Amino acid sequence: MLSRLAIHADDTTVPVLAKGKTRTGRLWTYVRDDRPFAGPEPPAAAFFYSRDRGGEHPEQHLVSYRNAACSASSNASSGAASLSKPSSGT
Repeated sequence: MLSRLAIHADDTTVPVLAKGKTRTGRLWTYVRDDRPFAGPEPPAAAFFYSRDRGGEHPEQHLVSYRNAACSASSNASSGAASLSKPSSGT
């Protein structure tokens, strides 16, 4: 999935049970759908969980992603800023 030209990234809050209370975790979602552009691959989605909204999480998820575009829609998350920057590798 991460070899496509463009993916969409989003993070969503999820309640996580902890001792005596509920904490807020993050579900990171990455999707691609090239059908409108006559892409040969079927749509796909990948999901990752993290305890917080830190920017290191999407960076770890996308460490091998070095393609043209990544749309980040995550409510101004600190992690979203680094997703939209061009990568230094190829």
